[in-house]
Amino acid sequence: MNSPDIISVSQYLDKLNVTLKVEKAKIVGEVSGVQEYPGRSYLYFSIKDGKDQSTLKCFMWKRDFKISGVEIKDGMEVIVSATPNIYKPNGGLTLQVEQVELVGEGALEKAYNELKKKLESEGLFTESRKREIPSYPHRIGVITSKSGAVINDFLGNLGKFGFEILFVDSKVEGQDAVKDLISAMKILRDKKLDVLVIMRGGGSLESFMAFNNEMLVRTVASFGAPVLTGIGHDKDISLVSLVSDKNVSTPTAVANLLNSTWSEALSYVRLSEEKIFTQFQSGLQNSQFRVENSEAIIQSRFVKLLEVLEKAEQRLLHAVVRIESGIARISESIFQKAKDLERGFVLFITNTKEIIKQSAKAIEFSSPERALARGYSIVRNKGKVLKSVKDAKVGDGLDILVSDGIIQSKVI
Repeated sequence: MNSPDIISVSQYLDKLNVTLKVEKAKIVGEVSGVQEYPGRSYLYFSIKDGKDQSTLKCFMWKRDFKISGVEIKDGMEVIVSATPNIYKPNGGLTLQVEQVELVGEGALEKAYNELKKKLESEGLFTESRKREIPSYPHRIGVITSKSGAVINDFLGNLGKFGFEILFVDSKVEGQDAVKDLISAMKILRDKKLDVLVIMRGGGSLESFMAFNNEMLVRTVASFGAPVLTGIGHDKDISLVSLVSDKNVSTPTAVANLLNSTWSEALSYVRLSEEKIFTQFQSGLQNSQFRVENSEAIIQSRFVKLLEVLEKAEQRLLHAVVRIESGIARISESIFQKAKDLERGFVLFITNTKEIIKQSAKAIEFSSPERALARGYSIVRNKGKVLKSVKDAKVGDGLDILVSDGIIQSKVI
């Protein structure tokens, strides 16, 4: 029992399950015995071969079932992506299903129309809930496959406007792409994007299954930034395209849309540059004309000013001559008047001297002393000259003035 070659049942089953993990496959079959358990995180069903009724039991987590977006029913033909596993409690072989896909375009189209009707009734496709792609986007999230022509076409047509591209590689074909696409959106959810771009090329309806997945559609609808899709399909537009804020047909059209406001702004700048240059050139020409015209005006006015100055100079010279002539005349007149005044003053002095001389003689001739010398006398009564006998009375003392003295007498 202690031989190293001997192992327990549990150990052997674990070994088998490790080996079986590499046997992952896509298996087509008809659904039967669907068992969903409310409140539980898993469900059971079986798939069988329509030719010989060969059957495989299937186990699937409800999270994966929901991501698959397929409402399985008994009798429905599906493709499951699964890994075989032996359930240890009963030793039964079970397929661990990761994904369920519908088989055939008829079934796919029916599922597409049913889901589309459901989402339309919720208002997910209405224009009123859609957001504008911002003008002049800068920070752009891009989800597509890194291989193939899509990303090259997009980048080749994207203008050199300083875009910041945050690229996440993802599967974009088949039902397998759903998990990748949702995971990529989660990565970019908190990157403060201006716009999110989801792209892929054309293909069959089956290749577009991921873009008609309900969980992916709802993830796009609730994304924090406007979503721009370039998911082309000739027949039916994908539900992701319908729910996105803006949809165009090709990666080139996506790039052109992102370029558009930047290109318009660049055209406006160039037009403004041309307008400014034209206005500057016109203004320069006008200024040159005004300068040249001003030069002519200044020259004309300067000539006129010189003429005015010359005339003023002539008038000033004439005035100076007149003033000098006037001064000469006044000087001559003053000189003549001075001479006349001098002659008049000399004559006045001479006449005055003669008058004084004559007056002196008259005074001398009329002097009282001269009269006294000739024998006359002057009688005063108390200092007053007596002119009449009435001026004296008996007893008055009189003074008689004669040439050589005074005689005192008394009236009797």
